[in-house]
Amino acid sequence: MAEEFYKGGQRAWFHDQGHWGGFFHTYDQLQLKGFGAHFDQPRKIHVFLPRDYEVTGDRLPALYCNDGDHIFFPDGDFGQCWQVAERLSRLYLREQLQKLIVVAICPNDHAYEYSHVPDQGGGLADYSRYLAKGLKPFIDEQYRTQTDQTLIVGAAQGGLAAFYTATQHPRQFPQVAALSPSFWLGLEANPMSINSLDGAFKISLENSALVFAATPVLSNLELRPKIYLDWGLMADAQHQEARARLRGQEMRSLLIEEFQYQENVNLFSLEDPLGRHDELTWGDRLETILQLFF
Repeated sequence: MAEEFYKGGQRAWFHDQGHWGGFFHTYDQLQLKGFGAHFDQPRKIHVFLPRDYEVTGDRLPALYCNDGDHIFFPDGDFGQCWQVAERLSRLYLREQLQKLIVVAICPNDHAYEYSHVPDQGGGLADYSRYLAKGLKPFIDEQYRTQTDQTLIVGAAQGGLAAFYTATQHPRQFPQVAALSPSFWLGLEANPMSINSLDGAFKISLENSALVFAATPVLSNLELRPKIYLDWGLMADAQHQEARARLRGQEMRSLLIEEFQYQENVNLFSLEDPLGRHDELTWGDRLETILQLFF
């Protein structure tokens, strides 16, 4: 049964779904001002806290998840979720992971907020600023976070958004995991040919707006984030995973050759032979990611 309370002037609901790993604070209408007409609007945020959070007093690392409506509950568009609460419970019980604070950010307009391409959304710069200058300071003030131990995670366009955010705001988000990321967005010769790979890779990622925007941070040895990339090998009707694989491999090569990233030091990648373009697959890979970063 949900109990209403207020934190930082925002209304929230405490609810316990019986997970060994923790309980929820859900903000149905979290509203932070000063970020423009779109981002000043209320949005839903789920915060998942370890079961002993109220009694230990420990400061904890924080995990920020894009597509927050798919992280804990199967209430997104596809009826699936990452099952993060169940996975954390299992990892905690096995003592395979230190305890975390998880912040799941539900999008108000997925296409707009997770794209840097003007004619295919274009709101990602403002979204990343909202996260770095609005939401993260709110979470750091209201919860006992280790402010320098932060990982931002996303998949598909959420992975693109996570990568962009970390390369624009590395002090706030010094670690990023981009699963099956949509690095191809805006680079197709014909954006409407979603069901074909023909002409989809004629434009170089090296010369893209995404890499151009990221270059100042990626070139800065002291600021640049630690990066994880992955993709699956299972085919899907719209070639989403094939696009993610080809562009992911291209990004990995760029990071190593142009920006001197070192594999298994500050760059990690995984090719999943059974990986599909869906929430259950991404949830499976998240367990490895969390153990890698935390």
